[in-house]
Amino acid sequence: MAVSLRGRIFVRSGTGNKIVIGQDATFKGEIEVSGKNNTIIIGQEAVFRGRMVVKGNNQTVSFGDHSTTVEIYILCQEGCDVIIGKWCMFSREIEIRTSDAHSVIDLASGNRLNKPDSIRIGDHVWVGLRAIISKGASIPEDRIVVGMSFVNRSFSVAIIVLAGT
Repeated sequence: MAVSLRGRIFVRSGTGNKIVIGQDATFKGEIEVSGKNNTIIIGQEAVFRGRMVVKGNNQTVSFGDHSTTVEIYILCQEGCDVIIGKWCMFSREIEIRTSDAHSVIDLASGNRLNKPDSIRIGDHVWVGLRAIISKGASIPEDRIVVGMSFVNRSFSVAIIVLAGT
């Protein structure tokens, strides 16, 4: 089997950007890059359907081997990375964002309140419908993020909910 590519890869500005598509991977969607020396990796036998926007310099977005999406939007900017492990499954209307894409400033101090941060998702993670994974999230391996969840920090507890209990 060969790589399957359908969509658009658009480099708005910058040099030294690298996009690596693994063996037997499927890509259907859009990648937009603005900046220098960014690396985008879609792993072997991965199925990526969605949109990826990378703005800034020296950032990495890695979508692991054998991982799949139904529909995903990834925004990577402000010097942060998005690292997604192997064998992950993403439902539809998922958002992964290293930044709010705007600043919130404390009027008294002038300090920015909503700083960007990298996102790490371990191997074998399943993410349900319309979940948002925001700046600073770290999801360990073998976890489930239920539909319509908002994740914005590290967690390590596995929660199991049984229907009818």
